[in-house]
Amino acid sequence: MRRVVATVFALSLVACRSSDTGGPTEPGGRTGPDISGTYTLRTVDSKALPAISGDSTFLSGQIVINDSTWKQTIVVRYAQGGSGTAAGDSLIQGGLWTTTPSTVKLLDLGLSEVYTGTLTSNGFTISSQTSTLLAYSK
Repeated sequence: MRRVVATVFALSLVACRSSDTGGPTEPGGRTGPDISGTYTLRTVDSKALPAISGDSTFLSGQIVINDSTWKQTIVVRYAQGGSGTAAGDSLIQGGLWTTTPSTVKLLDLGLSEVYTGTLTSNGFTISSQTSTLLAYSK
């Protein structure tokens, strides 16, 4: 009996914590639209691909968003470092996401903000922590 009570108590704490944090995967954690789908990187800092930004050239990119998670793959060729191949290096990130009626936040699995941005009619623009503006659309 004690195990049952302890289990129910533990589960109720988890449920309360999830709703209190407004987690992106919990009902009510997202107040904006469901943006599930596959998006292609169109521009970097308002420049069409391939786009030079700092010491890197962005060759391509894609974000796949499902009902609770996101996974981004960007192919970058570095001026120095990386693999040095013409095809570039694939950079992969992912985590959880949330929206409001006009914004999107992409979080890593530790719930730290990776990107924040603005929803558009066919996608979104997001700013990285280095202030690189990435525009994605379907």
